Amino acid sequence: MILPSLRKLSVLIVLSAAPLCAQTTTAPTWFTVTQESATTSVMLPAGTTYRFGTAKCAAQNGAAAWTQVTVSQPTTITSVSMGAIYSTGINPFPFPDPCEGTVKELDVLETASLQNLTVTNTAATPAVIAMVVPSIVPTTVVNATPGSNHTLTFTNFTVAPGSTQNALMFAFVNQPANNANSTWEGTQMNLTIDGVTLTCSYGQTYTSGVFTLSCTVPATTTTTLTASN
Repeated sequence: MILPSLRKLSVLIVLSAAPLCAQTTTAPTWFTVTQESATTSVMLPAGTTYRFGTAKCAAQNGAAAWTQVTVSQPTTITSVSMGAIYSTGINPFPFPDPCEGTVKELDVLETASLQNLTVTNTAATPAVIAMVVPSIVPTTVVNATPGSNHTLTFTNFTVAPGSTQNALMFAFVNQPANNANSTWEGTQMNLTIDGVTLTCSYGQTYTSGVFTLSCTVPATTTTTLTASN
């Protein structure tokens, strides 16, 4: 069994040549922007979905109490507090207080894209901050159909500072003594990705920080070792 030993690299694996099944969690992922605050306002871009409330509402026997809204145009919530209703008679939200008497929070629903918000808190320094809501990273599941093919692409190799010219950047266990790229072609190894065993062989000569492995899901079960960098 042969596994790759990679030196001084960051690795990006791209699977191609066979359909991949994209899988994302079914439960929504919420990003907390701020606690309820009379000194805080939040500017949301168009298309943002937010919720305001609490996971435990005393007025509802400890149950969650949330109200969810999707804005169709850029929207600023000033201030992020239901207290404004009682002090000024103006409700900054398009809905009533989801849980009176409890400090609530404002969350934004994570999506496939980054979302840029502006949060202003007049009681803080600095008063204005740019906040980025992270994107949801989907979990990719390898097509496990026997005989399906995939290409693994490894990129972004770096050589340690001070290395000599033509210094070895990556190597295979049991590699040929002369380290010749061409002699690695056809060498096979087993890799496990997302629980699927792949039989892989070196696919091409190293070029500009990139090399590939051509992989196939075998028709029969084999003993598997997991590669790690």
